[in-house]
Amino acid sequence: MIQALVNDNRVLVCVGPGGVGKTTIAAAVAALSARHGKRTLVCTIDPAPRLADALGTGGLGAEPKPLPPDACRALGMDGAEGTLHAVRIDTEATFERLVNESVADPEMRRRIFDNVIYRQITTMLTGSQEFAATLALHDFAASGRFDLVVLDTPPTANALDFLEAPGRIAAAVSSPALSWFARPPQGARRFSFQRLRSGGALLVRRMAKLVGSRFLEDAGAFLVDFQEVLTAFLARAQAVDKLLRGPDVGFLLVLVPEVAAIDEGLYFHERLRTAGIGIAGFVANRVHAAPGLDEAAAIAAALRTDPGGAGLPAATIDEAAARLAPVARAFAALAVSERRELGRLGARAPGVPITEVPLLDHDVDNLAELRVVGEHLSAV
Repeated sequence: MIQALVNDNRVLVCVGPGGVGKTTIAAAVAALSARHGKRTLVCTIDPAPRLADALGTGGLGAEPKPLPPDACRALGMDGAEGTLHAVRIDTEATFERLVNESVADPEMRRRIFDNVIYRQITTMLTGSQEFAATLALHDFAASGRFDLVVLDTPPTANALDFLEAPGRIAAAVSSPALSWFARPPQGARRFSFQRLRSGGALLVRRMAKLVGSRFLEDAGAFLVDFQEVLTAFLARAQAVDKLLRGPDVGFLLVLVPEVAAIDEGLYFHERLRTAGIGIAGFVANRVHAAPGLDEAAAIAAALRTDPGGAGLPAATIDEAAARLAPVARAFAALAVSERRELGRLGARAPGVPITEVPLLDHDVDNLAELRVVGEHLSAV
């Protein structure tokens, strides 16, 4: 299933709850794509360094960075025609790039970058990080440099912000109130605070007392200077929304087979479905395998025939088996519970394929383990 998604899509967006190994899955999918000959980029909007750690890049910047040759060899990319790059989306740099593309006048660009309102919007405003991610995702996908872009998103609640950011920005930019506030008097090239006074707006005067007239001047000047960029924001938001709803963009929902994670995954699935976007597939990560033996007598018999148990006193083997049996039964019950939850997931989201990745013996903290994850993803 994962290989089909890699082949059929231009963008794969990995979403899901926190703590389920989403970053690892995104990196493994990207490495799998590169092994099969695709020019692949994996990117994150999560400021934590987990993706860089998973890929062994030693740190990610705002520009796509190719994996070093030794990392490519460890991931099984020897001789592969594909390439693998990684990037961490930088919110400030992404907005700056859009301003530079939209505003030809260097002096106006300087005023925008120096404006306190601009700095607040691009660094602290709720949703600015998510919108920057959609801008960068669109640019990477449209650049033609990559056959596949894999995006690792923050936990599900933030991922919903990510999906809704283009629409919110478009609505805000096209707001009649914003247009009125931004438009200078006829014949004037700059914002005038007198415009606010002349309207007799009691609310605005009270705002001036509360936040200071300097703040309102900054806001008005910013909106006048920002007219070209606002238009570019609107156009780009519409392009991003079209991209996310396109036929060559797939959403891969990563979860673990636990009640809370399945519930959150189903909620996100429903939100996407309501928005007219379908889930391309689920990845159930860290699935426990049922133990083959869970009775003390059977475990003891297996230990006696195992080379490691040869020569051990019978009492020692029996004691070890007695201690192991309840642990094995607990794992058996856990495996049954996980199968039940995966069955519930399949029943509530019929037709959406589910790929399972087993719980590995060790944490996925190196390239060899990341390759193992990729092998499990491509095995079905």
